[in-house]
Amino acid sequence: MDSDNQKANKIKGQIKPMLTNDVSIAELTEEIGFLAQKNADLQARYTALFKLNQLSQECNELDSFYPQVHKTIASLMTAENFFIVIYDQTFDTLEFVYFIDEKDEKPPGIIDYLDYEGSFTNLVIESKQPLLLTPELEKQLFDNYKIKQFGARGTDWLGVPLLQNGLVIGTITIQSYDEKIRYNENDLNLLTFAAQHIVGAMVRLQDQQRLKNAVNARTKELMAQIRDREKSELLQESLYRISELTMDIELDIDTFYSKVHNIIGQLINAKNFFIAKYDQLSDTLKFSYYVDEHSSDLVTDLQPRKLSNLYSDLVLRRRETVLLTYQEMMSLHLEGETKKPQDDIHSWLGVPLIYSGKLLGVMVLQSYHYQTTYNQNDAELLNFVSNHVSAAIKRRELADFERRSHELLEQQVRLRTLALEDEITHRKQAEKLLKHTAAHDSLTGLPNRTVFLDLLNHAIACDKRKDDFSFAVLFLDLDRFKVVNDSLGHHAGDVLLKIIARELLAIVRDKDTVARLGGDEFVILIEDLASNDEAFEVAQRITEFLEQPFTIDNQLVYTGTSIGISFSNKRYDDANTMLRDADTAMYHAKDNGRGRYEVFDDSMHQKVQNALSLEADIREAIAWQEFVPYFQPILKLDNLELKGFEALARWKSTKRGFVYPNDFIPLAEETDLIQEIDIQIIEKSCQQLKQWQRELGCDDLYVSCNLFSKQFFSTTLPQDIKNILQETGLAPHNLRVELTERALLENAEIVLTNMQALREMGVKILLDDFGTGYSSLGYLHRFPIDVLKIDRSFISNVHEHDNHRAIIKTIVDLANNLQMSTVGEGIENLADAQLLQQMDCVYGQGYYFAKPMSPEDTTDYIIQQMNK
Repeated sequence: MDSDNQKANKIKGQIKPMLTNDVSIAELTEEIGFLAQKNADLQARYTALFKLNQLSQECNELDSFYPQVHKTIASLMTAENFFIVIYDQTFDTLEFVYFIDEKDEKPPGIIDYLDYEGSFTNLVIESKQPLLLTPELEKQLFDNYKIKQFGARGTDWLGVPLLQNGLVIGTITIQSYDEKIRYNENDLNLLTFAAQHIVGAMVRLQDQQRLKNAVNARTKELMAQIRDREKSELLQESLYRISELTMDIELDIDTFYSKVHNIIGQLINAKNFFIAKYDQLSDTLKFSYYVDEHSSDLVTDLQPRKLSNLYSDLVLRRRETVLLTYQEMMSLHLEGETKKPQDDIHSWLGVPLIYSGKLLGVMVLQSYHYQTTYNQNDAELLNFVSNHVSAAIKRRELADFERRSHELLEQQVRLRTLALEDEITHRKQAEKLLKHTAAHDSLTGLPNRTVFLDLLNHAIACDKRKDDFSFAVLFLDLDRFKVVNDSLGHHAGDVLLKIIARELLAIVRDKDTVARLGGDEFVILIEDLASNDEAFEVAQRITEFLEQPFTIDNQLVYTGTSIGISFSNKRYDDANTMLRDADTAMYHAKDNGRGRYEVFDDSMHQKVQNALSLEADIREAIAWQEFVPYFQPILKLDNLELKGFEALARWKSTKRGFVYPNDFIPLAEETDLIQEIDIQIIEKSCQQLKQWQRELGCDDLYVSCNLFSKQFFSTTLPQDIKNILQETGLAPHNLRVELTERALLENAEIVLTNMQALREMGVKILLDDFGTGYSSLGYLHRFPIDVLKIDRSFISNVHEHDNHRAIIKTIVDLANNLQMSTVGEGIENLADAQLLQQMDCVYGQGYYFAKPMSPEDTTDYIIQQMNK
């Protein structure tokens, strides 16, 4: 504009000289025309600015304000592509509130400001300065990475900021896609000037719009609160009416359901409505109330039915409200969860009836018309009402039950009165039977432990009062009873016990008492003894009787008995002590060969105490790792080459000193503690042999360890051995285990499984003490045995016993035929060793070669053998 004014003033100052110089009229006319056009342009601009000012005062709607702004600016310059952007600095967002463009579409909604980073609009907002972007400037900015391309490429782009109090609140932009339409600094100045007049009106109209929106929102909120209050009051009134119905016990049940339906119908469209009760025991749904505009056969529809894949059943299975459209019902059907819905159904709503966590039934609404569609609010309302309906149903059920119970009570009182005498009679009989059952053994009918102890305590009391009163207790334990049970079954065992009980009653006097303590244990109380011989006579008759065979299930059964006897003595104060002493004497009878009786004396008690003390020390010794292996060499008989050792358990006790095997092994076997000792010996033997291998290089030697027979009954035995080998680093072929024939006679399947697992692992198996047990050829074929060890009882001085030589020769030949090796045990002289070699026995061990040695002495022995 300044350049145009300067030009006009210059022209005005030159008119007179020009006239003086006879300037042509044509030139003067041209200058006058230019001034007239300039004046017209200025007039148009001022008119446009006036319109903008007028708009800012008169316009009340933003939606109409923006188009008029566009129209006014378009009257001043070419503005076919025009847009206004609002920038919210608080939320850092952009919104294109007005957008006219011949190529691009209006960006939708509110946009994150960062999404337009690098745009022309971003440059105007960040710089707060107007921007005239020509193709030349645009290329320069692109080359310097100052901008990015947004929308279609144009020719000129003209943008100015909308400023309020120094802050950018938006931009106004005009752009051209035509080479003939270009913008200059005058256009930029005009648009900047116009923007200053627009800002005030925009802010005013924005504030008005926000206020109007707030008023409308608050009005909606208040109307919603009014509707909610009205609905709440209606709901409260409905629930109150349902509660009133519940309290009216005289009201007919069908009328009750009908009135509940009517009340719910005032809250929700309930034209089609039913209530069904669920019987959990029979898994059946029974319809209590049913109204349906499409039902043509109410009798059929109201029939009880089992739960299936219908929509009511879905509510019961889920125990929650189910709201479905027809499409959702069809989806459930296609997924296989429900049956196909009716074609005419439009909307379906069901809620479970639950009281105190118990499922009572289901309440359902359904619609066949598109104008009635249930929504989530309806679901919540019906679910809320269902709690009160459930309580009402339960309360009426309880009232009905109470009424029926009252009626039944009177009838039961009458029946109970009539049956009372019979009941008293039966009770007396039951008490009599109960007393007998409590006092007697259920199998044999003999008195039990409780009765026997009472009688024995009475006898002890009499003995203390009367000097001439004498009695005895016989404690019987059947021999080989377990064999009967295991071979013939428990039924045969029970039959045997009954026979023995009957015969014991026949043997003793009528005044004597025979009782069964349990299992195969019986006790007899013999009172008023003239002499101890009477008790011995009874014990002898019982022993002889039980030596005879019994026929059970057409099979002969042999048993026997060991009897312990304790006689009355003033030192006895209670029955348990005397019974314990008789039990101790019975065990001595068993230890002394069975089929006999023994009388208790104080030495037996001391022996029991010693055994208990020894057992406690053995347990301590296991915990303290006191058991150590002693090693006895095993040599090849033909060249006396050392092949391995048998590891024998020895006990170096911190309390008892050195304890010999015969003093602790029998008790360890009896108490099964031997199993823990065996594992301890195996582990220490493997450690020792591995040490010899490292220090002496004797890799070919093996160690042979004994295992108690019950050890082979354990399913964990192979894994236990494997763990020891892994922990010590000893190869499986350097370890051998020894078992006796006894292990092969019981639990044969688990024993065979364990032996096969050890064989597969690489551990060889030796059968110890062969020839002293059952020596069945059957198990030699069945079980994976590598070596037979000929028992020392055959080898000791074998050169002096022809029959022993024959047995040994038979065993050696048998082993050779079965591809087994043989080891002769207990060789004590040169003659026995030579004779065994002549009979082809491969290996030998015994005192002739070396006694069992400590690990230290064994080390010296190995070194001597290696230096030979």
